[in-house]
Amino acid sequence: MTPPPAALLSTRKALRFFNLFRIALVAVLLLMTQWVLPAQALDHAALWLWALAYAALVVAGAVVGRLALPLSWLLTATLAADIVLISSFTHLYGGVKSGFGMLLLPFLAVAGMLVSGRLALFYAALATFSLFASVALNAWHGGLDSNQLLQAALLAIAGFVTSATTWLLSRKARQSELLAALRGSQLASLNRVNALALQALREAVLVLDAQGVLRQFNATASRLLGDLQRDRLQPVLQPLIRRWHLQGMPLQEQEIDLVLRGQQLIGRMVPLAEDDSLLLVVFLQPAEQLAAEAQQLKLAALGRLTANIAHEIRNPLAAISHAAELLGEEAVAPVTQRLSCMVRDNCARIEHLVAEVLQLGRRDRVHGEVFLLRPFVDELIASFLLAHPEYHGRLGWQVETTVAVRFDRSHLQRILTNLLANACRHGSAQPGAVQLVATAQRLTVLDDGPGLSEAAQGRLFEPFFTTESSGTGLGLYIARELAQANGAQLSYQPPGGCFQLTFPESHDPDHFLRTDR
Repeated sequence: MTPPPAALLSTRKALRFFNLFRIALVAVLLLMTQWVLPAQALDHAALWLWALAYAALVVAGAVVGRLALPLSWLLTATLAADIVLISSFTHLYGGVKSGFGMLLLPFLAVAGMLVSGRLALFYAALATFSLFASVALNAWHGGLDSNQLLQAALLAIAGFVTSATTWLLSRKARQSELLAALRGSQLASLNRVNALALQALREAVLVLDAQGVLRQFNATASRLLGDLQRDRLQPVLQPLIRRWHLQGMPLQEQEIDLVLRGQQLIGRMVPLAEDDSLLLVVFLQPAEQLAAEAQQLKLAALGRLTANIAHEIRNPLAAISHAAELLGEEAVAPVTQRLSCMVRDNCARIEHLVAEVLQLGRRDRVHGEVFLLRPFVDELIASFLLAHPEYHGRLGWQVETTVAVRFDRSHLQRILTNLLANACRHGSAQPGAVQLVATAQRLTVLDDGPGLSEAAQGRLFEPFFTTESSGTGLGLYIARELAQANGAQLSYQPPGGCFQLTFPESHDPDHFLRTDR
């Protein structure tokens, strides 16, 4: 495995400290030669020459260590010079019997820690060669000393053992370091993935310890609960933590229902026990949001159901209607013609009812867009009067030119058409009997009719409730459902016939000026 950049920097730092060790070693050896072992000094000139050589090595190591040279070259050169110089000092003081040969072992240990296995053995071999060279020189000048030969052999063996042992230990340490770095990198990547997954969740997620200190949270939680700070106690969550402690800190998942900052929140709390640590993962959602999601699921299921029912009804209904038309064409007796007409009328009524139910099933398909209300109302009323010319002169409308709303156009058209038709039927024939007034907050449709009784007001928006014999009772119910699907509210305001459509929010009319440019 290739050492990471951090490991190379650590090796260079170790070399700088080892350079300080060289300085201290030279200083101690010089002091010993002057005050502790002066009688054993054989050649002061050679000793000071050795000291100058070692000082040059220290300076060169310090200078070259700051250059961007390959680390292997620097290690090979300096450690080889160390071994040669220490062996030379040992020879100056009588060879192996002086005991200074033991100073080779720290350098061999450093070599084993910093270089590969073959180089570590090379340095041990170099030290062995230097020791036996010293023994050979001493034997050349004064005869062979078997004790020195034995000491050199033992010291050489110790050198090889030191180099091999430190190399094996350092290799294991480096492998552990690389493995730890790899695991750390994998853990960091996993934490980033977890953070991305946490932020992608729609519900608020908070991770707490057993004392209620916040460890992690997502953006939804920050928006829902306000200013959250990691590694701190969160006052808004303390009631939840205290209740969990009073229950005996159970490890089972719990449903939670609480009110925070004036908002009802529903969710669950999942304790996670790992060794001696305990974490609480809290999932929260506003109750309104959950209700809206449940409503959307219900609407989708209802849409599929109504589509299937409409398909099953329309097929036999078309056959009945067609048969009635054929029967009416061939009928001669007035009674038969009247019965055929009744069948066709009721088929048309059932067809209208099926269309109403299908419209109810499509309320979950909201295609909201922001648009100016005044042009929309002008076009709608023009189309309404074209379809119902008998209502000319009865309608009046007043819409602010700057009012913009976010709504599904087809839904709003259906709602207003239903309200205008009801108002025209129940209002008088006087000019301006029906009025449509729109502001940024609401749209009002009112007529001058007598209004509804209290009993009728209570059931006004119920499905299939009608005050007319020809109605299906689904018009106002569908209108209110379509309004709610767009985030609006449709309500009846007594006295008289007054219906108000309250919009969820107002919009900047400059939006249209910007998009038209």
